Amino acid sequence: MLLKEYEERVIIKGRKPDCVNPTEANVEEPEPTLLIKPEDIVLKEAGSTEKTLRTLLRPSDKVSNYYKTTSSEINAIVGAIPSTCYPICGVPTIRSDIPAPRIRRISGRTNYGEEGSAYSLLYPTIFARKGVFERDFFKTRSKEEIAEILCNIGVKLSDEEFENVWNLASKKHHRGEVCVENIRNVLDELRHADRIKCKTPM
Repeated sequence: MLLKEYEERVIIKGRKPDCVNPTEANVEEPEPTLLIKPEDIVLKEAGSTEKTLRTLLRPSDKVSNYYKTTSSEINAIVGAIPSTCYPICGVPTIRSDIPAPRIRRISGRTNYGEEGSAYSLLYPTIFARKGVFERDFFKTRSKEEIAEILCNIGVKLSDEEFENVWNLASKKHHRGEVCVENIRNVLDELRHADRIKCKTPM
């Protein structure tokens, strides 16, 4: 906001009320209170004659020298003391630290990490619509059960091909356990390798 000359004079010197009675003009009046200090009026730009008011700072704009964040109080910074060096209090929201019970109560509200998120509820997969959930894909199954599942969904493999797929899937787990998800990944990798082989010029 630019200041005009008369505005600057009023702000710095103050404005006395007009006297209705001439005799009151001779009465000494106290000095008017300054609205703004003279040092608060600065040049708009360097080398310019136009003047404006200096941007006033609130007391909260000045950061204290003793300012501390909550994260710094608990050493939640990179390179700080790890949480293993001091006791952790409280119970996590998702109890991934304990195994989920085989039989759960209907009234149980504990989340063991195997429940779906809000995204899975809003946008369920095609498998969830058929009643097949994530735990069914990662459940350890025998060779006969895997062969039966592949046969039921229409995947036709010879005995030699199935043995190859089973061996590759068992190598993906440190205990050699095989689940449907491992079989799916192996089949996708083999199919992708066949496509690349077909596209490669001889």
